[in-house]
Amino acid sequence: MRVPAEERKKQLISATIELMRREGVQSVTTRAIAKEANAPLATAHYCFSNKDDLMEAAAEAWLKNLSSFSGEVPDELGLRKAVEQVAEGFWRALEEEPSSLLAEIELILWATRNAPASPLAPKIYPAYEEELGNIFSAAARNSGDQCRIEIPALVRSFLMIYDGAALQYITDPTRTDLRALFFMMLDALLTKAGV
Repeated sequence: MRVPAEERKKQLISATIELMRREGVQSVTTRAIAKEANAPLATAHYCFSNKDDLMEAAAEAWLKNLSSFSGEVPDELGLRKAVEQVAEGFWRALEEEPSSLLAEIELILWATRNAPASPLAPKIYPAYEEELGNIFSAAARNSGDQCRIEIPALVRSFLMIYDGAALQYITDPTRTDLRALFFMMLDALLTKAGV
């Protein structure tokens, strides 16, 4: 049965993400992706010119998942609540599926290592910053909150805190204090921001 090219692209992207989650970025080859998607290798080469194109498409799909998650955050509750809800969602996802974050970190490092050949690295954090910036700005605007830290800096600080806590969690998920420390650091950031 012939699968339309757009549908096959989606299958290959999903297979790439699943392979990265399960086995790590180093295991991603065009052959492995085609096998995971149950697609002929020639089809994978037809849909994507090379592995880098496929990795970039997978990263973009990952970033779209952030958009679907962030739509759940009500922006009428104020900036502090919006940041806390995003943090809760990020931490819940980390606990439920740490392999996804590990694969995402590997993808960021792969893209950075392959720069400038891969244009992916400089796109990843700006995509997070834009999405979270929209959420946090809307929350501040809709509640009338005045933030003493500019929203882009608030978002970058949030991501720095999360990245550090998440890396520590991945290396030792049995540590019970990491979640509390993560939220303590966020509270300090929000207090500094005046919200």
